[in-house]
Amino acid sequence: MNVKTFLVSLVVLGLSVNGSVAQNPICVDGSSSATESGTPSNPYKTIQKAISNASNGDTIKVAQGTYSEAVQISEKKVQLLGGFAGSGDFNTANPQANPTIISGTSAAPCIKVTIVNTAISGSLKISGFAISNGQRGIELNNDGYSEKLENITIENNIIENNGLQNTSQWGGGIGLTGKNVTIQNNVIRNNESGRGAAIGVCGGKMPVDFLIANNRIENNTGYADHAGGVCLDGTGTVTGNIFDGNVAAKNFTYGWGGAILIFAPSETATTEVTLSYNIYRNNYAPSRGGAVFVDDRATVRMEHELLYNNKTTAASGSAIYVDEDWAHNPSVLYMNHCTVWGNTTDAYNGAALFVQGSTVHIENCIFWNNGKNFEFYGGTLTVNYTLTQQSFAGTGNISSDPLFADAANDDFHLKSKNGRFDPVTGQFVNDDVHSPAIDAGNPASDYSNEPQPNGSRVNLGVYGNTAEASKSITTGIEDRCNTASIQIYPNPTSGKIVVSGQLLDVSVEVYDVVGQVVFTPAVSALSPETTIDISHLPSGTYFVTLATEKGKVVKKIIKE
Repeated sequence: MNVKTFLVSLVVLGLSVNGSVAQNPICVDGSSSATESGTPSNPYKTIQKAISNASNGDTIKVAQGTYSEAVQISEKKVQLLGGFAGSGDFNTANPQANPTIISGTSAAPCIKVTIVNTAISGSLKISGFAISNGQRGIELNNDGYSEKLENITIENNIIENNGLQNTSQWGGGIGLTGKNVTIQNNVIRNNESGRGAAIGVCGGKMPVDFLIANNRIENNTGYADHAGGVCLDGTGTVTGNIFDGNVAAKNFTYGWGGAILIFAPSETATTEVTLSYNIYRNNYAPSRGGAVFVDDRATVRMEHELLYNNKTTAASGSAIYVDEDWAHNPSVLYMNHCTVWGNTTDAYNGAALFVQGSTVHIENCIFWNNGKNFEFYGGTLTVNYTLTQQSFAGTGNISSDPLFADAANDDFHLKSKNGRFDPVTGQFVNDDVHSPAIDAGNPASDYSNEPQPNGSRVNLGVYGNTAEASKSITTGIEDRCNTASIQIYPNPTSGKIVVSGQLLDVSVEVYDVVGQVVFTPAVSALSPETTIDISHLPSGTYFVTLATEKGKVVKKIIKE
């Protein structure tokens, strides 16, 4: 174990462990020569002995050092915390200063948690360790059927160099099952497995309401034909992670899903997963889905996702592959505010996104410098309010250089004459050019998280509707009048609306909730009160857009 690497990784993530969970903890210090009783002055020498003597709800504090053991936590929930100085000092955990290493063997997981027989109150936590060289790093075990394994947190660990180079095991770093399992703020790297070398489902019962958040998942290698980094079914959220350099199908010339695979294991199973604010880069699969593979009837929502420099060799889908199941039931993918750039394939005329017999909806996204954007065989691909390098039919789509700040150096903020966020300085800077992707999103989409001036319309791409969104050239109509004085009434309305305010050279459009223009009134100027008849529109929610050469104001109305 490279201790320097361990410490640097913790510093990069800003990891820490609160060592004051319990008033009377059980202590472990492998270097102690005192009689063992589990107190700070007489700690146990092995983690397993502490666990065996612990009761449900106890906190176990482990001093720095290397523990060569296969730890088993069975039918109880404890707080297992590493990073303490030891030699009597168990007051405050500091994994950076006190690396606590659990080093296993290929015969068993470094830590195995088994809860099968009895529902146990409280929660279980594993935090502050470097976990390496095991058959798995951590295995959660419900014996394939039990619903009693729940409320588990795995956080602030380095999980590396675990797993087996075979095609049968799923989950080399972490074997996942159970309810309400949180995996957060870990470094999970250099693990091996069949599928899901970093994290893989490993029980017969699908995980429910999992959260995988703010981890670095990098350089993991899958040896089977699916899923290099993470392999998931069930329900949950994957957010704020960095997937970097994961490889699928090491033993094959074909394979799918370099960073992550999400699938439904049967025709009656439900898999619904949200992917948000993740970064996927430099991942690889031989065939399709260099980064993401959605398979076998899964439903996935991708929101504010950044995918770049991922690769396939044999086939299309260098970034994303969406496939049906064997009975031709479709998978479903929704993409909103995603940026897909610089993904490559050796396949002739290959595309970044490949859809097979499935349903994909794309909105407010940017696809650029991927060779070809889309390829699909069967199913449905709907693309609206998206910037693509090759023109694609759909409402509000554009094809023009998005003018990223510095894509070659991983900066995908949009250039703006009035303010672009610089991730190095944390400040907004002005550019000489202005991206066409600014204020180009669905007029009905939320833009409230964008800094002012935001043009009252959302930006395209991964930073749209975030605090790092690039600013509009002007504040829009606000430069010429007080938008608070522009009112639409009655609201709700049964037919006619009155727009109160005064503007010259204005165009008016009415959009529905999916961003389609449903009505363009013949209005070129607003008098103090202008009446517009929308009685012909069906009942529902609409957005009235008032536009001048300076910008736009959007007002929401309800038609009864």
